[in-house]
Amino acid sequence: RGRAGRGRFAVVSARKAVAAALCLSLALAPGCAAPPRAPGGGAGREARGMGGGVTDRDVEVAESLGAPEDILAAMRRGEWPTARSKRNVRVAEAAEDHLSGRYGERFRATRVLVSTGFMPEPDTITCAVETGEHAGETCVASVSYAEEPVWADDYLYLRLHGEYERKLGDIARDAFGDLPEGSWVMEAKMLDYQYPAATPDAQGGAREVAPDASLEDAGTVVTGHLWICISPEHQLAEGDFDARAGRVRDALDALDVHVYWEVSQITRPLDGAEFTMEWSRYAEYSWNSTGVFLGDE
Repeated sequence: RGRAGRGRFAVVSARKAVAAALCLSLALAPGCAAPPRAPGGGAGREARGMGGGVTDRDVEVAESLGAPEDILAAMRRGEWPTARSKRNVRVAEAAEDHLSGRYGERFRATRVLVSTGFMPEPDTITCAVETGEHAGETCVASVSYAEEPVWADDYLYLRLHGEYERKLGDIARDAFGDLPEGSWVMEAKMLDYQYPAATPDAQGGAREVAPDASLEDAGTVVTGHLWICISPEHQLAEGDFDARAGRVRDALDALDVHVYWEVSQITRPLDGAEFTMEWSRYAEYSWNSTGVFLGDE
């Protein structure tokens, strides 16, 4: 389910190592893998919908993408001025259709970044959310091409990050909220990532992520962190620190979400500085507890 450790009298915060592990997990951890790459050509290229002449929708999407007037003028005459402009528009339309079909809302593409290298990366499409609870926000989708398009997007982040961060914050406040104001700081964040519509499972198959998945259902898919730092001007006894860090650990374990966590008693003198998470990010500490829970597997 997870692992945890404790350090004493360290001179460099473990947060660097944990943050690095968080980045690495995006490529390795179940539920956080980027969409697989696929070579150019073949059935995947057909999935981009490159056939057919210019339609009214093509012109509308090109306008939304901010195409130059000479490109738009050619399209209004029924001509594709370049293969690149056609590809941009059709990839954008595919993203709008995919997101609308998956989430039942309307999305409008505003930016496209297509892969052009020898070893292609996923195409990335930025969309404005136009209907529903998250209207006015931005959703980013990516697509790779194998036999079929492989999609990922950050709409799961839009839906769940508030609840995820609130629950982590509640855990921190339950353990440290009785301390004087300004004596501790925290950072509770869900990673703003393009989560795939299906993730690998332990048996080597694929687990579908429902478009309306709850935080409980998506606990192993989403990921984030909870950092807690205690001011050097408010030193805790070792036993008090251990008890509070233990409460954080046990509550996170019970929450059943993928989360990296760290609690540190900072020793670096403030010397007049404001005690913030940014200031304490790489400061020395006397007591430290850290670990990762992978969610309910």
